[in-house]
Parts: sequence; structure tokens; C-alpha cells
Amino acid sequence: MFTANPFGFGYRDLGLGTFLRSGFGTWASPNITWRKFAPLNDGKMQVSSARNVAMTPPQCPTTEAPGPYFQKEFFHNGYIKSLKQLVHFYNTRDVYAFNVTSGHCPDGTIEKVNCWPRPEVPNNIDMTTGRLGLTDQEEDQIVAFLQTLTDGFTRPYDNRDTFTGTCMSGGSASTQGNEFLIPTPQPLPTCPPAICGLAPTPSPHPIR
Repeated sequence: MFTANPFGFGYRDLGLGTFLRSGFGTWASPNITWRKFAPLNDGKMQVSSARNVAMTPPQCPTTEAPGPYFQKEFFHNGYIKSLKQLVHFYNTRDVYAFNVTSGHCPDGTIEKVNCWPRPEVPNNIDMTTGRLGLTDQEEDQIVAFLQTLTDGFTRPYDNRDTFTGTCMSGGSASTQGNEFLIPTPQPLPTCPPAICGLAPTPSPHPIR
């Protein structure tokens, strides 16, 4: 039987670093001499274009709660559920950083609002973001700008207008999707050697 992720909560997504090592779950690197660059690229992910980032079916006219909205998932792992959360993350990641796993923010805090769990991979974090000092209104203005990037061209997505699912509604964009959070173990299981023990090992920080 096929198991998509046999490591469960022990899995760590090293992104480009995994590819350069020809590691678990990725294609073989086309050039073995690139392997030495893996630690410099651990945790780095390919970033999608912002074009059409807010495109939705006509009956669910937005990606943002309270809606009616069409639920999307953003970032490489779908953790972010609204453009508001996306912008707020880049704005406040380092302001509300907590040494917890997802689902275990301290009492008095709200995950994705004033609590961001620790990163899955602590190496190579982009330090040009995380503490931008934007106001709530300025965050909303950036969201409004991202929504203007929907150009109306839906090809090859000809079935955009035939969506038969149900629009979601309720809550706020800031807490969108929190009701579906699956608490992760605290602490997480140790990263398996097949991922974090593959040479060259992640550095300068070990992957827990």
C-alpha cells in the first residue's frame, strides 16, 4: 500500500536542500556536484507568482472571510489560508515568534494573529521580512492590491465557472482555517536520518 509520508510528524521539508541531496520524496539531482550547496538552500521553496492569486469561482467572490469565500491554501504546505494571513505573516513573523509547534500557542494568544509557531527549518530564513512595522490598515491595503492582480484570463481553467462546491462563510480572514488546525506533537518527533542525516547535514543549526 502506498503511504504518501511514512515519516509522519517526523518529516521535515528541506525544500531545495532535499533536491540537491537527491533526498527522500524528490527527483534525483541532475548534477551531483551541486550536493555541497544543500545546506545553503535548506528550507528554500519555489515561490508561485502573485498573478491571479485571488482568483475564485464567481459564486465565491473572495478568498477572505467572512465571505462567502472560496478557501485556498497558500505557502508550500498550505498552512496560510487567506491573503490577510499571508501579509500578516511577512509583517509580524518575528514580532510574535514562539518556540512552540502548531496548535500549541500560549494562552492569551491566537495562532496566525499574535503567535507564529517556530519554523520547520531554522536555516536560511529570509531576514528582510518578519518585522515590517505595517499597520493593520496597511496590511489590508496590500491585500487589496493583490486582489487587483486577477486578470480575468481563465484558460486553461475552463471549468472555473462550473464549480459546484459550497462557499464558506463566517469568522475573519485573520483566523481563517484555525478551526481546522491539527495540533502537532509538542515536541515533534526527531527528524529521521533519511532526511536530516543525509550528507551534507543541515547547518549551522541542526534540524530537530
